[in-house]
Amino acid sequence: MTMDMNLLLDVLLVVLLTATVIYCFMLNRRLGQLRNAQGDMAALVQSFDQSTERARSSIDELKSTAGAVGLELEARVAKARDMLDELQLVTTSGERVADRIEKGVDNRKSSATAAPGRPAEAPADSAPTRAEREGRGDAESKLLKALRQVR
Repeated sequence: MTMDMNLLLDVLLVVLLTATVIYCFMLNRRLGQLRNAQGDMAALVQSFDQSTERARSSIDELKSTAGAVGLELEARVAKARDMLDELQLVTTSGERVADRIEKGVDNRKSSATAAPGRPAEAPADSAPTRAEREGRGDAESKLLKALRQVR
């Protein structure tokens, strides 16, 4: 019986050793997969680091470009403001000139009605003909009409 017991213990030991070998083999495969995953993870981390660095440099480029565009825009706005001021000055001057022309035409008409026969500015020896007076009247009225439309 001891022999049977020894044999039974030997068989049990062989079965347990076989199970241990199989478990070690499976464990070795899983550790290999973990090592491969660790290599993939390192590659992934390195790729992420490179992407982060490219994003940083892109952000720096965007900042510098935005600064340059901002300066250019400020310069254009300043130039536009200067042009606006100049345009307002020209418009004001034009309105003053138009007012003076309008007053001059009104004075001429009033003096022409007061002294029919010749205009106030014309010398006695060079009296304009009726066609010249009508031509000047039409031109003056067209000019006044155009100046009034501009306002």
